[in-house]
Amino acid sequence: MGVMTRLSRHSIPAPLRRAVFGLSYEEVGFGRRGFHDGDRQVRLRLEAVGGAFLRGYHVALDEADPARVGQRLDAEPPATGPAETGSGRGIPFAYEGAAMALAILDGLPVRGGSRLGRFLDGPARRCVYTAHVGAGWALARLPRWRWRVVLRQLDPVLRWLAFDGHGFHDTYFRRRQPRLDPGYPAHAYAQGVGRALWFVHCAEIDRIAADIAGRPVAYRGDLWSGVALAATFAGGASPDALSALREAAGDCGPQVAQGAAFAAKARLACGEHVGHTGTAVRILAGCSVEAAAETTDRTRIGLRADGDIPAYEVWRRLVARELRTLAGGTVGGRHVG
Repeated sequence: MGVMTRLSRHSIPAPLRRAVFGLSYEEVGFGRRGFHDGDRQVRLRLEAVGGAFLRGYHVALDEADPARVGQRLDAEPPATGPAETGSGRGIPFAYEGAAMALAILDGLPVRGGSRLGRFLDGPARRCVYTAHVGAGWALARLPRWRWRVVLRQLDPVLRWLAFDGHGFHDTYFRRRQPRLDPGYPAHAYAQGVGRALWFVHCAEIDRIAADIAGRPVAYRGDLWSGVALAATFAGGASPDALSALREAAGDCGPQVAQGAAFAAKARLACGEHVGHTGTAVRILAGCSVEAAAETTDRTRIGLRADGDIPAYEVWRRLVARELRTLAGGTVGGRHVG
């Protein structure tokens, strides 16, 4: 962090930003990460997701200006074609990576950092969910005393997605869990851990279920919600595997449905509704992508600030309850009432 402190006293040229903060594309390779080497096509798809993330991250390091970042992300072709990833052009993941880079630049020990906020209010408005997650990746790379610079720029309801992103980052990069504030931060963090397990175990349900079974019971609903979100958003599972996911989650079925619904909303908002998303939402949430997204919109109305229970968690619970009603007491063919 000493290098960051010295550099931040002056404007950092783009090549130097790349040299100091850039990440090699090898970092998202399963071999480099030590992830389970499962089905080759699934691995390639999930590695391509990481590649799209890093594309956005490096574009933001190059440009630093939020408007220019958005223009480049929307204009540049994906590094890996849709036929290989099954994930569209990778725009949601690229915006996530860009938010991480802008948040890191804001978090340097220098006054006036507001790139992230301008990005969220402008180009990233349609990918606001993944951009908030990307901000959480930055928290993992910044000293804790600089977190407030990032967190104050976030939506008051969606800010918990930053802790989700922090959890994903630490699990993906095999870092030790930090000491979090007691209460909801650890639950939001666990949701990101669950998402990362989809990558760590190459979307193999038995391995994911065994991993979650060894973790604290208090966080299992959060973990399964994250798994379902990743399965729906990033893809990589057959219909049979998605059904197995729903069965393995057991009593956490409502959280599974909620995670799938959040992924559906984020995909539609970004304009990249791909085939696997619809299949996953139907199996995990018992409805269409459009119905799931509408449920997330409707239940968020009136949620503005945190009370005794964070507004974000209230929202998650409302979505789970509404989906159960929408599915007639069943989700994915299993009774959850």
